[in-house]
Amino acid sequence: MAPNEPGIALPPLRPAPISPPVPPTGSAQYEFSPDENVIISNLGSRLSIVGLFMLGIGLFCFLSVIARWIRFQELEVVLLFFTLLLIPVGIWTHRAGREFRNVAVTEGNDIPHLMGALANLLKLCTLVYLILFIGLVFAIIQLGAYSL
Repeated sequence: MAPNEPGIALPPLRPAPISPPVPPTGSAQYEFSPDENVIISNLGSRLSIVGLFMLGIGLFCFLSVIARWIRFQELEVVLLFFTLLLIPVGIWTHRAGREFRNVAVTEGNDIPHLMGALANLLKLCTLVYLILFIGLVFAIIQLGAYSL
């Protein structure tokens, strides 16, 4: 019998209910291979050392600016700005390095540690982006002032 023949009733078409996707339970975290862990660990170690070095320079310069201000009543604004820039850059670089090292040495938490490292690098890049943007604005203002 064909579906168009009289006397045959077809059920009405209803769309299937749409339910949100259910995350798989007990899904395994991604684990990097030993070779990948070596690369990530080396990156983390170097970032951590660079971050601590930058933080140390920033703190030393900050103390130097404060001592000069107390002793000579002179505040070097450019050096103070530089130190206040180095301190958070050093902290975020060190934290990113520590998170990258944690990716290599832990098991079952590679993705959370990787995301932590990327979040710290995002903060660092956002700061650099803002500084470059502000520098560009001041350069345009300076160029406009000279052309008058």
